[in-house]
Amino acid sequence: MTPEEFERLLGQREGETLEFKREMPASSDLAKLVTAFYNTRGGTIIFGVADETRQRVGVANPQGIEGGIVNILRARCSLDVMPAIEVLAYQGKEFVVVTCPQGAHKPYLASGETRPYVRIGSTNREAQDAEVRRLYVEGHEGGFEALPCRGVTIADLSQSLMAAYLRQREAASGQRLGLSGEEALRSLGGLARSGDAWMPTNAGVMLFTEDPQRHLPQAEVACVRFKGADVVSYVDRRDLRGPLYQLVDDAEQFIYRHMKIGRRIEGFAGVEYREYPQAAVREAIVNAVVHRDYSRSGQRIRVFMFDDRIEVYSPGTLLPGVSLEKMRRLESQSVLRNPIVVGVFRDLGSRYIERLGTGVRRMAAAMETHGLPKPQFEEVGSEFRVTLMGPGDRFMAEVTTRPAWAENLSERQMEAVLYAGEHGRITNREYRDLFKVSNYTAAMDLKMLTEKQLMEAVGEGRGRFYRLASQT
Repeated sequence: MTPEEFERLLGQREGETLEFKREMPASSDLAKLVTAFYNTRGGTIIFGVADETRQRVGVANPQGIEGGIVNILRARCSLDVMPAIEVLAYQGKEFVVVTCPQGAHKPYLASGETRPYVRIGSTNREAQDAEVRRLYVEGHEGGFEALPCRGVTIADLSQSLMAAYLRQREAASGQRLGLSGEEALRSLGGLARSGDAWMPTNAGVMLFTEDPQRHLPQAEVACVRFKGADVVSYVDRRDLRGPLYQLVDDAEQFIYRHMKIGRRIEGFAGVEYREYPQAAVREAIVNAVVHRDYSRSGQRIRVFMFDDRIEVYSPGTLLPGVSLEKMRRLESQSVLRNPIVVGVFRDLGSRYIERLGTGVRRMAAAMETHGLPKPQFEEVGSEFRVTLMGPGDRFMAEVTTRPAWAENLSERQMEAVLYAGEHGRITNREYRDLFKVSNYTAAMDLKMLTEKQLMEAVGEGRGRFYRLASQT
């Protein structure tokens, strides 16, 4: 840990991922604290700081504290990976810093305790029944998606959806698989053994039933277009249901329905462009759908659109091994919470997933090309949020900007030049039909454009047409 990072931690208050200790606590308290960090989001313990006043007192015997920590954790905790422990000198005092990762094989228990502890705010609390179930699911080797979905049988799966998936997979790979729907599902992880029978997994249900939300309500996606820049009132809302890949398409279309479309004049052509780049919007939605924590039954993906931004909320904190700092630096990371779901999306072709671990970089590149800020990535409570900032008032300013060559031209004359630029030519009749003007007005306007050397006349009589002068 660098002195700058340490100083930044000292400036914070205790919370879900930070604890100050003036001195070594009782062994049972330290075991509860460390396992709570492992069961939640990981965290840092700094010895030598008063937890009430944040006074930096330092420790007298840092090596003794370091050895005591190791002895307590080995005796009272079953950790697969030990936390990092370092002694840090700062402003003439010494401190011991213990950095605990989020555990990959939850739940972690302190010896003598019947329930795991979790971190809630700046306190360590016994996990409630629902939290205990979630910890076991998170620690399950295949995760929530690989567990059999209770109350669902193979008969509930959609044969048409499975057939469509196989066709798209074969088209994307260029190879014939020769598998039945059930065989493909077994190979994917869409079916799991339960006793002597095969049952659909949660992933199988979310991907291959017409209405998975009937069995897994948390698989819904809520889309809201708010009025203004806050959540006081909204102009449209949709609660999306259906297989996961359909949710991506429907959420994307919801955003497009409410997205401003303008036209930027480039040279002598009008180029339509959207308020936000399609690639960034789609990537943010795909990432939310394939990486969210579906074991959190009371939460849904939320896609919020405001006048100045789009926010996409995905339930679940970042997995162990995924760093928010690396994400902000646009470094590749590929740790999968839902490998079955990701595999199916990848099989459906680059429309959903191009290359694993590069989505964040592609999203940022699309925003930058569009002249917009890079995406913002944040953990907000138990959710992950991506924010795409829009152009705001600048969008309308670009729409109304006229190019230099259009100075002293009427609106219809400018549009005529753009029409010729797009179609290669324009006739007197086309001019009349486009702008609902007389033959005389059309002829005078076109004559003026030739006199300004923006356009030139080609041919005579009824065969005459006009093209951009630059084409000569």
